[in-house]
Amino acid sequence: MSLELFTKWYVKYILFALCCVILLVVPLLKGPWIGSESLLYYRLAQDPSWYDPLSAGGQFAAYEWGTALVLSVAPGILIQILPFLLGILSFVLFGKIISSFHDDPIFVHLSLFFLLLSPGFIYTFSFTNSLFIAFFLSLAAFYFFIQKKRKWLSVPIVILIPLFNIVLACAILFIFFFYSFFWKKERRKLFLISLISTFIVSGFYYGYILYNTGIPQALNFDSSGQFLFLQKIFFDLGSSYGLGIFISLLAMVGVAVSWERKYSNLFLFFSVLFLFIFSIFRPESLLFLSLFFIFLATKGFIYLLQIEWNNFQYRNFVILVLLSGLVFSGISQIDSLVESSPDDAVLEGLAFLAEQKEEVVFTDYTRGIWISAAGHSTVLDENYLFVSDAQERFEDSQTLYYSRDIKTTRAIFEKYDISYVWIDSAMKEEIWEYDTEGLLFILEYTKDFKKIYNKKGVEIWRVGL
Repeated sequence: MSLELFTKWYVKYILFALCCVILLVVPLLKGPWIGSESLLYYRLAQDPSWYDPLSAGGQFAAYEWGTALVLSVAPGILIQILPFLLGILSFVLFGKIISSFHDDPIFVHLSLFFLLLSPGFIYTFSFTNSLFIAFFLSLAAFYFFIQKKRKWLSVPIVILIPLFNIVLACAILFIFFFYSFFWKKERRKLFLISLISTFIVSGFYYGYILYNTGIPQALNFDSSGQFLFLQKIFFDLGSSYGLGIFISLLAMVGVAVSWERKYSNLFLFFSVLFLFIFSIFRPESLLFLSLFFIFLATKGFIYLLQIEWNNFQYRNFVILVLLSGLVFSGISQIDSLVESSPDDAVLEGLAFLAEQKEEVVFTDYTRGIWISAAGHSTVLDENYLFVSDAQERFEDSQTLYYSRDIKTTRAIFEKYDISYVWIDSAMKEEIWEYDTEGLLFILEYTKDFKKIYNKKGVEIWRVGL
């Protein structure tokens, strides 16, 4: 592979076209409904309100409202096109940011190529989620922050980010800090203004939420802390938008290359160290960490191509393996999103449920947002942190799953006024060991329930207590 290829005038146009193709694959093959967040933001955008009557029987809408409010302008259109548009703009912004640090076109074009294969980039801008607007705003804020002119534009942009994602807002402020204290000291005043302004806006916004909800509940049924450390960090080992293993290997080479001038790269090294530690606790910061890894990986890749190898064939083999690994990570992310839930079977079931009388539906809390999207109230969903009796609701759900006592089941159904039960094939695999366990037995062999829908592994039961 020759680095001269990346100096051609047409390379940037090819990369731009490739960006468009990559960001269109998932929407064209899967549609806009990926995971729970797209359904949640679409529902919130249709009727913005500080009270959510459908989540956990009704609760104060303690959400990061920025994304929903932007989509509310035209929910049906923006939920499909806005991630793509902001993905394109983020691609352009990243190229301009890289050019500010390294004006070599080879370096810039290689960095953009690695960005397009990044699982985090593909994930963020392939569908509507809590990250795509906040990440775009973060890139825009940093771009203006490092400019000689219009640098003050970074302030109004950065103070908006907490309304979309508070974790990314914290991460970008730390990056501002490291840049202004270890790279351009004349940016310290601008950093302090950004910090104070963002703190004030965040204080008012989240203070209002906490005033109406109280402190988040300390719950013991969230299993996120049980995942292995490496699964949190690396996409190839299980993270939704973590680092690719091969980009990390190249980044390690880049660190070794940069270490000789470590004192002139304090901004880079301190940012990577902070983001790596922060991502253990808040995986959203992996998006920023991946950008720094891309920068380092580009250094490492160019170094591998420029050093003298004793065996030319061995060199080509190593480069081919690394590039194949990078491409595989990108393809794997696309495939993971295309195959993700909700699938067609779930969407058809939700369409049927939406036609039924709006009442309370019992299902696993991980499906709660789906049920709310169909216009029905839930016993519990993933937005449980500010639900005062979330632990009780979870424990009652566990009792329903495994109890074969009809009196106990009736009492809990009456307690929450449950009218429907949603069960899908994935739930059966995750919760029960056999087909006649607990609630499955109650549903099938008592007269209190009637199956009103059974298609492609999705069952909906009507409660007739």
